[in-house]
Parts: sequence; structure tokens; C-alpha cells
Amino acid sequence: MANATGREYDRPMPVRTRCLAVDDHPSVRQGLALMFGSTDDLDLAGTVESGEEALKAIEELQPEVVIVDVRLPGIDGISAIKRMAEATPSVQTVMFTAYGDKRLLSDALAAGARGYVMKGSPPEDLFRAIRTVVGGKAYVDPSLSPALLSTQAVTDAPLSEREREILQLLAEGFHTEEVARRIGLSAETVKSDTKRAILKLEADTRVHAVAIALRHSIIE
Repeated sequence: MANATGREYDRPMPVRTRCLAVDDHPSVRQGLALMFGSTDDLDLAGTVESGEEALKAIEELQPEVVIVDVRLPGIDGISAIKRMAEATPSVQTVMFTAYGDKRLLSDALAAGARGYVMKGSPPEDLFRAIRTVVGGKAYVDPSLSPALLSTQAVTDAPLSEREREILQLLAEGFHTEEVARRIGLSAETVKSDTKRAILKLEADTRVHAVAIALRHSIIE
């Protein structure tokens, strides 16, 4: 485009989020490549088929987000996410799986995943998850079973403001001691409030409670 003097100038290029996909099915990797081609702000920098390859590719490609399947040759997706969180904590991970059971969701979040998306969901759901985790928040697929993320528990026992604040900080990746320092409470009080929130939401663990709270927009 030319300016008023007739000189050419370049438009600023949009900032694109670099992503890496880890899946052992060639068709899934090819499908993701096609999906990412339709976005202006997301870039699929590479695809690999195992957790071991992903750990090496992170060093080479420097992605901001890694999309991980649960069933992989060698180390499984949960173990891969945990190792990524330990080795490169600045890299966000999104579990992309065909399985929507409660145990897997809890294990993924506990390992360090910031997003959880079902493979049967529309492409925009995966893109939304990536944008959400890059923005510092967590994302849980809205299509997950009501039995997994019960509405009745949320309705019957609403969380207190402090319980919501604690779950929000846990969702952002802070440990109990860090949460306690941030809100000026003892670690024991934080643990007690967390257990109360788990009971109110009829969750099995604190990461399950976080998932329920995220699903119902109690926290972000």
C-alpha cells in the first residue's frame, strides 16, 4: 500500500502463536495442518509422533503451545506433559484426545496441561483452547459429559468468594503455599478451603474441582 507521498510501506504482520502437535496418527497430523492453515493468528510450526520427539522439537522449534494426544508410542501423553512442564514451564500444553473420562482429565490437569479438548469437537474449539491458554487461563472442552462435570453440585452448594479465589489461583498453576502467600492465609487454611470446595463440587480431587469450576465459568 502507498502512503500520501506515493511511497510504499509494509503493513505490520499479525502476531502468530507457534504450536507443535504430538500425535502418532498421520491422518490426525495432516488434518491439524489443514486446520491451522485457516487461521491468521496460529501457526503449526511442526508435528511429531512421540513424546520423546516432542521434547527435542520444543528446543528446536520454540513453540508457545504443544498439542498432545494421550496415547503415544514410548512415554504416554500424560507423562510427556509432565516432563514438558518440568523442562519448559513457559510452554503451555493442551491435551487433544478422543477420551473424555474423569480420571484422564484429572491426570492431565495434574500433570500440567492448561487445556483439554476432545478430538470430535469443532476446530474452533481447539483454536479457542490455544488462545485461552496463551492468555494465561485454562480451558476445558464444553462437550464433556454432565456426569463428569455435574451442574447439580454447582447449583446446590455455591462456592464462597474465598473458595473461588483459591480455585482460580490453583487453575493458574500456583501451588498451595504460593496461594497462601498471595491471599494472606496459612497453607493449612488454604488446604481446608480447598477440601471444602472439593466436597461442594462433588469432585474427587482438587484438579477435578478446578475442571468443574472452569466448565461452569465459576473461575476463568
